[in-house]
Amino acid sequence: MEALTKISRIKLLIPSILLGCVALLSYCGDASDNRALVNILLIDAPGDFDQVWIEIRGVEILPQGTRGAENANWIFFPYTPANKMVNVSEQVGESRLLLGRKEIHAGAVSKIRLLIGDEYYLLKNGARIPLNPVAGIEDYLEMDVEFNVPVGFAFDIYIDFNLASSIISDGQGGFNLKPALRAFTVAQTATIRGTVLPNVARPHIFAISEKDTFGTLTGPNGLFLLRGLPPGPYQVKIAARPPYLDTAFMVNTLPDTVSQLPNFNLRMNEEDSE
Repeated sequence: MEALTKISRIKLLIPSILLGCVALLSYCGDASDNRALVNILLIDAPGDFDQVWIEIRGVEILPQGTRGAENANWIFFPYTPANKMVNVSEQVGESRLLLGRKEIHAGAVSKIRLLIGDEYYLLKNGARIPLNPVAGIEDYLEMDVEFNVPVGFAFDIYIDFNLASSIISDGQGGFNLKPALRAFTVAQTATIRGTVLPNVARPHIFAISEKDTFGTLTGPNGLFLLRGLPPGPYQVKIAARPPYLDTAFMVNTLPDTVSQLPNFNLRMNEEDSE
């Protein structure tokens, strides 16, 4: 009887062992297939507007071909929602919008371009104002990059849509759209994270280096994230709205690292509060 019990147990184990072997073979097959999952995510460096809405159709990336860029083909990542109008100005703090996800062959990526539609406008002081695209707007939607997508991993590519630099006054009460975009990955860059109180202050946050300036706004909870920073020292400036005072300090950043800052409580300008 005991022998029969042991044989029954062995029979029960055989399917599990076979399933494990199949899973292992599948994994090995995927790895040898030289493939990786790529996610394209949108964030925003906002300007002084209530909202900015842009029709987004998707993203294309250009991987390296067998002869470099000569025979490379663009890969399309469609933005799948039926309503393709995106409130870009919402993508601050921890918010990020998934524009597309696809499995591709691992390796070098040399270019990325954002595909937008024909509808874009901003809301300012309750008024809807259309944005007029600059001539050759397609040139401003394409970014040169040097990414190496590793085998068997999910690889996140961020597109930072800098609204503060993208929307330009035409001097007659209207605004032009000249997209200012940059693409980055977390592995190559640094992040500065912090919280500014009170939440209602919603100050602009700037990270200023010798070569460039990066900006964002705090989210509804006071949290801010400055992502995609080339590693190095930065002066972080909190540009407060009245009646609060500005503040600034230095932060040294490292690649693939989040510099977590303590909470900042803005001081009030005593003259404005009187």
